[in-house]
Amino acid sequence: LAERFEEKGIEKGIEKGIEKTAIKLLTKKFGILPEDIKEKISKLDNDGFERIIDGIFEYKSLEDVRKHIE
Repeated sequence: LAERFEEKGIEKGIEKGIEKTAIKLLTKKFGILPEDIKEKISKLDNDGFERIIDGIFEYKSLEDVRKHIE
């Protein structure tokens, strides 16, 4: 049981790190992000985070980002 909790904690930590990285990269590219985008990013799963990070160089606007997080 303790191992399961530890694994869940590690997974959550990794997700939080990826979330912060996605937000940081988007902020560097577009400037301060609207709160709605930050909230939607925080609700993504690992696949969603990977989509955001993989597409970072292809996004031309925040509308492009919105299309991938909705």
